[in-house]
Amino acid sequence: MATWPPQDGLCSPTVSRRDAILSASASTKISAPASLVFQILRDSCRYGEWNTWVPSVTIHSQPEGTAPDSKLLVMGTSFTYHVIMDTNKPNKETLTQLRVSDVSTPEEPSKYLDEHGMQDDPSFTADWEKVYRISWKSEGWFVARGLRTERFHEVIVLGEEDCEVRTFEVMGGFLAHTVKWMFKETLKKWFGIWCEELKKEGERQWQEQKKENRD
Repeated sequence: MATWPPQDGLCSPTVSRRDAILSASASTKISAPASLVFQILRDSCRYGEWNTWVPSVTIHSQPEGTAPDSKLLVMGTSFTYHVIMDTNKPNKETLTQLRVSDVSTPEEPSKYLDEHGMQDDPSFTADWEKVYRISWKSEGWFVARGLRTERFHEVIVLGEEDCEVRTFEVMGGFLAHTVKWMFKETLKKWFGIWCEELKKEGERQWQEQKKENRD
């Protein structure tokens, strides 16, 4: 498997490598099926059970064909992350408005990367048969202020009970300079924590499922 992240930097359909001002990334291996870990990422109503950085999510709207009260992140979901940047100030939230820009699974691969000519870019896993992918991009206030961002998660199948998670975000636009100056190291830390907590939750749920099956 190629070295990741790539040495010449990360990119996304929203922010090219040339226009990227700030990127943050992290990865980890998880002893749980990729499909289970992917489900945890998409189940926004249970973020508070494992996610210190984003303990709550507000869903604003779901696309046609999805129940309006569904908390599952699907293609086109509009939502807000209630971000806690400082755990010493748990009541101070940074509200981040987002929309799911892509969902791809081995069973139902999307054409999102192909449409942007990025299917072979080293930022992403080329083997669509072994990757679950979800991404979301900023909208609302951040875009109006000149911040373009897109964050990806890839859950890569390593085996029946093993996977690797890669997550990264690329930022561009005028406001990205301010974010870089104020939060570069903080974001780096939180991306690592996100992966650690996702690993812990994925392995916990998988062990519980195996125990239930044995009983």
